[in-house]
Amino acid sequence: MQQRNIQCSAANRTYSLNVRYQLMPLGCPDIFPGQPCPTCPPCPPCPCTPGLLTTTIYQYTTFSDGQKNVYTDADAVPQLSTSGILGQQSVSIVNLFINGILQPPNSYVVQNGLLVLSEVPSQGVPIILQFIQITTS
Repeated sequence: MQQRNIQCSAANRTYSLNVRYQLMPLGCPDIFPGQPCPTCPPCPPCPCTPGLLTTTIYQYTTFSDGQKNVYTDADAVPQLSTSGILGQQSVSIVNLFINGILQPPNSYVVQNGLLVLSEVPSQGVPIILQFIQITTS
């Protein structure tokens, strides 16, 4: 991102504007498609480019009983869940939402089939674990 200051004067007043704009990174035609240069030879494929990324999202949902802070696959609500509790080694990103609020990673522990919370949520509060798996195609 580049930044540029612009000053202009109008009616005996001087205004200073801070303008930001983002330049397209070089070598990213898959992300920022553009018109090819008619005089440039085609670029060879970059060996570090893994290809397109594929994401798969899984969700475990349960409701707090107001008494416990440990939840297992057996506590899932099947109508609202697409998976059990997945281990962190099998997914790229784990997000925990309690009553719709994203929780910091230091407030819970996720293991395969097990969720341990640092505090007991209020009764009836939804607990949603979101698992995002990112793979190359």
